Amino acid sequence: MKTLLPLLLLTCGVACTATAAQDAARGRLAPAPTAASPVAIDEAELNERVTPEVKAVRRAENSVVSIYVLTKNQRLAQMRGSRLEGQGSGVIVDASGFVITNWHVVAAVAANPDAHQVQVRLKNNQDHAARLVNVSQENDLALLKLELKDGDKVQPVAIADSDKLMVGETVIAIGNPQGHANTVTRGVLSATDREITARTPDGRVLQLRGLLQTDAAINQGNSGGALLDITGKLIGINNAMAANAENIGFAIPVNTMQRVFKDLLVGSASFATWLGVTVDERDGGLVVNAVEPGGPAAEAGLREGDRLTRVGDEPVASALDYARALVGARAGRALPLLVRRGNRDVEVKPVPRSRAAATIARLIGAQFEEVTEDRTLLRTASTAFSERFGRSVRLGNVLRATAVSEGSPAESVGLAPGDVLVYWVNRDFFREVPRPFDNEESLAELLGMARGRELRIAVLRNGEVLEGPLSVR
Repeated sequence: MKTLLPLLLLTCGVACTATAAQDAARGRLAPAPTAASPVAIDEAELNERVTPEVKAVRRAENSVVSIYVLTKNQRLAQMRGSRLEGQGSGVIVDASGFVITNWHVVAAVAANPDAHQVQVRLKNNQDHAARLVNVSQENDLALLKLELKDGDKVQPVAIADSDKLMVGETVIAIGNPQGHANTVTRGVLSATDREITARTPDGRVLQLRGLLQTDAAINQGNSGGALLDITGKLIGINNAMAANAENIGFAIPVNTMQRVFKDLLVGSASFATWLGVTVDERDGGLVVNAVEPGGPAAEAGLREGDRLTRVGDEPVASALDYARALVGARAGRALPLLVRRGNRDVEVKPVPRSRAAATIARLIGAQFEEVTEDRTLLRTASTAFSERFGRSVRLGNVLRATAVSEGSPAESVGLAPGDVLVYWVNRDFFREVPRPFDNEESLAELLGMARGRELRIAVLRNGEVLEGPLSVR
């Protein structure tokens, strides 16, 4: 009868000896095989494997981050078993911690910042909280600022010129598809100046133009990540993939990103606060080119043509300087600005207002203050509300107009400083349902939903309730 060879022989490596094989053939125990000795690394061969793609990835990989949107609602997190509401990618564009991503990656935060927070993970697995500075929904871009501690360093990406791209050249995408951080895919630039229609997280249709098209794989989670050229420089921000198709992805050109980035930096309203001023880089400095009537800057005396030289304690000479200084501004806290006006230095101290105030000013051209302590006014407003709709209501706060811009929808309906917003009327199929104005945030949210339409509002003026249609831009 033949002796069956142990399984050990079937996997035996070159280290097995003849004696061991003979012992095994006789059915005896034999020494276990040892692993083959590792082959020494051949540096020359290793260098040959360092392709241009590898060099490109090495140059940019520390600049690409993973973005996680987390809920602050503990009850909701317990029900889901996770705080995670969404994820995507981003690119570090400045050593101070500015990160560019897609608006749709952080749309939930933009819609309700009090209910969400952003966490950013670097390639070295370090986590940082991030603040949403501003968004450009129409360009599907958002600007974040990492909360860095003293000694923390981040690597900004090198930036190319997307106007000089060549169709057919090699491109590389890096991102966080489906939670797989720092995933690299490779392809070619398939086309430029593409136009697509995309459905946004809030259900609206967004037209995006001038996009780059690539066959490098872009999947869910790649949004906001980097599209690189073969030298490792940023040429685009990945933002979309074609449905029901393979290898058709799109990216926002880096030149578009830079233009929007500057607009976000020096725009009249950062996402957190509103100054009501825009500035331009001109002749080696920052010049005020517009001051919104009735805004904080106008109230403080800032003028068009002023040359901005300092924000708070920080000297400024560029859009990036301005952004670094402005990102720490807080609503309700005076922000000293030093400007050069003619041949003299002038200090103004605007008091930034909330992003909600900025939304209200843009959509209806009015500013409001919340009234919570004037008991007589609150009682009068509550009585007016109750008498109009036949039910008892006790209002805890109201909004009083402090400024109305000339030619604005608020002026057209007859709103004037001192008027108190009491309620707006929501008409359903069967009746009129009154809704009180609780605060600036709720008013801004309401106006945002009513864009392009009319709201019927009621104001209290000298004890009399006045109603009228308010157009929303």
